Amino acid sequence: MRLLAGFCFWGLTIVSLTGCGAKSEPRRVAVHGSVIVGDKLVPEATVRFLPEAGNAGPVAMTNVVGGLYNFTKLDGPYPGKYKVSVNLEFSSLSKTASDDPNAPPPPMQWEQEITIPDQESATHHFLWKSPEEQTAESKP
Repeated sequence: MRLLAGFCFWGLTIVSLTGCGAKSEPRRVAVHGSVIVGDKLVPEATVRFLPEAGNAGPVAMTNVVGGLYNFTKLDGPYPGKYKVSVNLEFSSLSKTASDDPNAPPPPMQWEQEITIPDQESATHHFLWKSPEEQTAESKP
């Protein structure tokens, strides 16, 4: 009986010191920011963080309300590289239309590659500009 008790004691000690072999998850990052088309906040949209190769993080998705989005440390992305997909709601198109009636409408979806830093929180803004706006800004 003493021998059995000794095995149980040492067995439990080894398991408690090494854990159950469970791998700890990387911490999530609280990420917030805005979605802007031209110079206007997008009323409604969705942002999805899609992990790039080498990033074991999950897909993180949230809604944009009044031009702003917010992930907490419970639902945010892991640190690493992501392709972010911004999807405008159809109702947002007329509200984000340019003052120029001849300007092309913004796309319903666009993508951008970003890296989420390994820190508690991060801010990232997603901005779409028409080709004309991009050209005008690049001129000296």
